[in-house]
This record gives sequence, C-alpha cells and structure tokens, in this order.
Amino acid sequence: MEENSKFDFDTIMDELSTRLEEIIECTLVDQLDSAVTCAVQNAFPEALSENFSDSEFVLADGTIVRPRQRMKLLSPDKSKLVICYGGLRVDDSALMVQTRISCWENIACYQSREEAIEALIKVKNAMEANLSIFEL
Repeated sequence: MEENSKFDFDTIMDELSTRLEEIIECTLVDQLDSAVTCAVQNAFPEALSENFSDSEFVLADGTIVRPRQRMKLLSPDKSKLVICYGGLRVDDSALMVQTRISCWENIACYQSREEAIEALIKVKNAMEANLSIFEL
C-alpha cells in the first residue's frame, strides 16, 4: 500500500511540476510580448500612427484588427483601464479588447450580446475620433 501511495504522490508532483512550468513559460511570454509592444509603441508613436493608420490585419479567427496608436479604455465599473491595440470583438455578451498583438482581455460583460455590440460600436467610433481615452 505504501508503494501505491508513493506512486500517486510522485505522479501528482510530476503533473504539478509540469503545469507550473507551463504557467511560468506562458507568463514570461506574455510579459515579454507586452514589454516589446509597449517599447515599440513608446519609441515610434508617430511612425506607428502614419504607417498603420490605414492597415488592417485579419487574425485566424476572422477578427479584423486595425492597429491604433494606443487608446485607453475604462471599464463601466472603473475597475479596469486597458490600452487597446486596435482589435475589438464580442464573445457572447462580453466585449473583448486586444491589449497586445496576441492577447485579448474582457473589458466588460453585458446583459445581452446586443448590448455588447452597442458598446463595441461606441468604442470603434471613439477610436475613429482619435480619442486617447474612452469610458464605457
């Protein structure tokens, strides 16, 4: 019985160790991605604005991304302030904001998908008006 318990313990420890390594790797990749994105945006804001203002990228999931210089979005409950890279999408009733090239963050949840789409349209209009900050 002791061997069986030891085997289970070792298996659990191996699984925990593997999962911890994955979490650390993902965290480091996200932090590096964020640091590089911020460094480029801070170093070359005029170049980004001029060169990407009319560009758009289509992601694998079909989302169209139009990079912007960096518009800040404040969530309705004022608990989140994020920098929007340019992409917006609605997942069910959540408004998702692209905070980096490879990262999406939920900025607000609404009662319905229609309300989330209305919020997306408001944010899109604010981006097109070149606002530097927009409160949902």
